[in-house]
Amino acid sequence: MSREAAKGRRSRRPEWATVEWWRRPAGPVYLASLVLSLGKGAWFTCWALFFLHSVGLSTAEFAFGITAAGVVGMIVGGPLGYLADRVGARETLVVLGTVQGLAILSYTWAHEFWAAVAVTCVMIAADRATPGIRIALLSGLTTGEERIKSISTNRAMTQGGIVVGALAGAYVLSLDNAAGYLGLIVMYGGTTVGCSVLLLRVPRVASLSDRKVRRRVMVLRDRPFLLITLFNGFLALSWGMLDSGVPLWITHHTHAPLWVMGVLMGANAVVIVLFQNRVSRAAEAVPGAARLGLWSGVLLAASCGIFAATYRGSGAWVFVLLALGAAVHVVGELFFVSSGFGLSVNLTPNDAHGEYQGMFATGQATALTFAPGIMTVLLVDWGVAGWFALAAVYLVGGIGTLGAARWAMRKPQEPAAETPIVPASAGEGQRGTV
Repeated sequence: MSREAAKGRRSRRPEWATVEWWRRPAGPVYLASLVLSLGKGAWFTCWALFFLHSVGLSTAEFAFGITAAGVVGMIVGGPLGYLADRVGARETLVVLGTVQGLAILSYTWAHEFWAAVAVTCVMIAADRATPGIRIALLSGLTTGEERIKSISTNRAMTQGGIVVGALAGAYVLSLDNAAGYLGLIVMYGGTTVGCSVLLLRVPRVASLSDRKVRRRVMVLRDRPFLLITLFNGFLALSWGMLDSGVPLWITHHTHAPLWVMGVLMGANAVVIVLFQNRVSRAAEAVPGAARLGLWSGVLLAASCGIFAATYRGSGAWVFVLLALGAAVHVVGELFFVSSGFGLSVNLTPNDAHGEYQGMFATGQATALTFAPGIMTVLLVDWGVAGWFALAAVYLVGGIGTLGAARWAMRKPQEPAAETPIVPASAGEGQRGTV
């Protein structure tokens, strides 16, 4: 083989298969996300049975605990995002990861109800705040088209890790004993702390403190962005729809075996890993991201209609409809996630990625918190009518995303209200107010 041919074969290798790709500034972020998602996939596959069988909580106590933790996660996203802008996204991620890891390790002794609730609130709060701040860090490390590509790559890494981790979690579930749960806790908590240390290899992104600048919170005055956050939260119910809604529907309103849900979720994850990067290319500019948001709502609504058609279904036909509904759903999910990346990043001032991503993540955290209850009421209690109500929510989310994005494009960008911090030696009386 000639030298040129050998060089051509090497060039066809995927980027992630090269050492140079992992050595880039964002490389440690990808690696940390991959490792953390392995533990996350394993943990959230079996944490319910851990609390019910190992800790000894009742189902009502477990439901109260995860709901309280979800509410805390909703509240802290914005403030922690602003803190990331103030002190640095990398530093905030390191601290959050360490706190989350220690909280996970605390499950080894927190076996009383209120202790378990407190630990879960800390763990979930850090878990919900971390993705937005990680996007802020990647946004600071990259520019232009590379920015959306790096964020979507991180999403694909995370999804792939969750799938593999879920398989490990299934093994722990098969054991269903204290030793298995203890090993998982130690593994997940230890790797979470270790990945936080790994992030110290990431180049530091200049913070407001580094630049000697103080400014007020900006995102709360950005009404188009707040509307986009709201409508993106409507679309984010698609995550809860697949995780809890479809399994509940299959159990209560079809004659299909529940194991088919594992096949649908596995296929969903594979499609996301393979195509998230490609779809995100259409969201590199605000108009394209806005259109993806609209089509996401349309496709998710269409998937609701297909799932509704499985009512009391059985045999091969119900399998076909479930597979078709899941296929339309995953395309809608790809569009929704890519739209969120493009809009939240491109509509954010360069020095405010932390607070904007923190606020944007609040909409998704709200959806994740209330999705199980919403899906139970709509799909178990309302039946077929619930699917059409959910479809209407998705259509509102898609149309609203397009309208709010167009408003944001027409609205002139408001400059940040920045005030230089005067060194103390120059006189405390001259320091600007926040």
